[in-house]
Amino acid sequence: MESGIERKSDSESLKKKLSIRVNESNLTGLRELGRKLKTIRRDAFKKKFGNLLGLLEVEVQVPMFTTLAQYYDPPLRCFTFSNF
Repeated sequence: MESGIERKSDSESLKKKLSIRVNESNLTGLRELGRKLKTIRRDAFKKKFGNLLGLLEVEVQVPMFTTLAQYYDPPLRCFTFSNF
């Protein structure tokens, strides 16, 4: 039980020290190229790389990712929230 308390305090100290820098790239040109692909080329690309072109259309919420990164515990490979 004591080791759990120590683990929690170590985890909280890491959260305070964790600094995350986010680089938001301009993907407009890449999105336009993806839209210009003809059906045959688009299907070939999808067969080779999966839904990679679809990921270009996803709106990324940077504050959400930076917040979640604060609670990610790499050794456990999960998110740990102190209230739960």
